[in-house]
Amino acid sequence: MIHTVTLNPSLDRTLHYDRLQLGAVNRASSVRVEPSGKGVNVAAALRSLGQEATILLCAGGATGRALIDDLEAQGYKPICVTVAEETRSNVTVIDDASGVITKLNEAGAAVTIDDLAALERLLLERATAGDWCVLSGSLPPGAPSDTYAQLIAVLHAAGVWTALDTSGEALVLGAQAGPDLCKPNEQEARELAGPAAPSDVSALARAIQQMGPRRVLLTRGALGGLWADDEGLWQAESPAIAAVNPVGAGDAALAGAVYALQAGQAPQECLRWAVAVGSAKAAADGSTYLRHATAIDNLRSIALRRLS
Repeated sequence: MIHTVTLNPSLDRTLHYDRLQLGAVNRASSVRVEPSGKGVNVAAALRSLGQEATILLCAGGATGRALIDDLEAQGYKPICVTVAEETRSNVTVIDDASGVITKLNEAGAAVTIDDLAALERLLLERATAGDWCVLSGSLPPGAPSDTYAQLIAVLHAAGVWTALDTSGEALVLGAQAGPDLCKPNEQEARELAGPAAPSDVSALARAIQQMGPRRVLLTRGALGGLWADDEGLWQAESPAIAAVNPVGAGDAALAGAVYALQAGQAPQECLRWAVAVGSAKAAADGSTYLRHATAIDNLRSIALRRLS
């Protein structure tokens, strides 16, 4: 079983404009509203591959209720810790004329230590030895920087495999806690490695792995990604796609990797799945939607290279 944890979910609005003019009245040519947050996005990508995942999240207010209602309408059974503040709404603005995409994110609803303890209890009631748990997204206000590190420790004690995708101090502490998979993008990886970060991206992936994670999936958007573990180092190039909206592509890549890991695939195949599913998401609109057929087509066309 795969579980996803989203401490800072959102109700995402994606608006397309034929030609966006700043300082003027603009009318959207299309609008898409969907529940999101990195763990929710991962669960949606897994569903597109035929793998259902448990969604655990913190949500509150009318927006939080709307988010939960939408997930339930889609057939999910979200497990929610209700918080006092209003769940955030994020907006993606796409100028179709220029291709420029602008993401406007709120900070999110604050959580308390009691909220986090309640979510941990709910998670441990459901996750059993051999399961995977994806811990992803920014920490909401009120969550200590070591929140993910603490969850990794208690999940490992229960025999649960962990995947981490976050940023900032939460990524630093989480990586040091030794997750079974860590998925930074290149910018996050360079910030994690600090001033001594190698300029070579393959050396960067290996440096991140040496900080604590058992495996590293370093995503590079249209350039593909790298995979580092004790068995070797691999690089994969993204297939040629007509990109529509890259929001959520990193989450989809993480879903592809965890999907392959749970199936017992070799490291290079986990990387292939990650790049295939991430690219399929970039070729679709919204924060969560992707086509299974596109991911499978991508899988067949990805070039892999072993670096060490």
